[in-house]
Amino acid sequence: MPALPATVSSAATSLDRCEESSLTALYRAAIGPVHIDHYLPIFERFEAAGRAGPGWNRAACLCTLNWMVFRQLWGAALVYVAAVAGAALLLLGLDRLVFHLPQTAALCLWVAFATLAFIVPGVWGDAILYARIRKSMTDALAATTTVAEACVLLHRDASSRQRGVWLALANAVLAAAAFGAYVGLQEATSHRVPTAGPAVAPALVPAALKVSEPVATPATASAALAPAVAPVPTASTAPVAATAPVAATEQRFYINVGLFAIDANARNTYARLRDAGLVAFTQELDTTKGKRTRVRVGPFDNRSEAEAAAEKIRALKLEAVVFRQ
Repeated sequence: MPALPATVSSAATSLDRCEESSLTALYRAAIGPVHIDHYLPIFERFEAAGRAGPGWNRAACLCTLNWMVFRQLWGAALVYVAAVAGAALLLLGLDRLVFHLPQTAALCLWVAFATLAFIVPGVWGDAILYARIRKSMTDALAATTTVAEACVLLHRDASSRQRGVWLALANAVLAAAAFGAYVGLQEATSHRVPTAGPAVAPALVPAALKVSEPVATPATASAALAPAVAPVPTASTAPVAATAPVAATEQRFYINVGLFAIDANARNTYARLRDAGLVAFTQELDTTKGKRTRVRVGPFDNRSEAEAAAEKIRALKLEAVVFRQ
């Protein structure tokens, strides 16, 4: 490739008037030293064809936003983020509010969406960069009097290895922050899920405890089916009413699902359990940290029934801790 002349006439300040060697020098300066062997032949082909076209850019596919930031494609990055976020919200709304797709179908849809989000930048990345590089070359020629000066200006603003190092450091900081947020969220969530403690008789339930729905027991069911039998009194403020500790043979199994600070989350969990055919109830607790709503399922006559219900609850992506009371 011929070397760039030391001096070039001031008339050569338009891309259309540049000699082939000068145009190549401009491209080299604008692209920068990173992967110039990949881009230069492609851009020369675009010049020969008079227009840009599709191709394949691995960096634009696998590291889309990082590649756009590295190549200073700020407008393209903004459009990409807006398009991906908008499409994701649209798919989420259609899935949850309109079609209610099965889990497998929804997973396939999201996989297809993610694939397109990577494939499209990979196919059109070279064309997007070509448009930005050509505009930078035109602006540089308009701001200078010679091609050599334009090359100096383009080289100063081109993507460099130093920019790549700073970008890698920024990614490391963001990854560390995301990991820290994930760990903190896991710890906060674990504090909200109660663990099974020692068996406590229903008679020892605090007076401040309020139950939103009484639990039907075999005793109350048999009283409803057989009027001749004396009715078994039940309480409306506790799942099981008793005035003395219950004998160990009368203890039942329950499942703790969660302890919620936000009442809406508790109601949503309760509704999901009832929709799944489970006998759920809620309890409001006054704690040192404020009001909390506990969601439980039960009672069950034996542990095997409780464990089977717990597996069904875990299939709903909810916590399930079996305990005896």
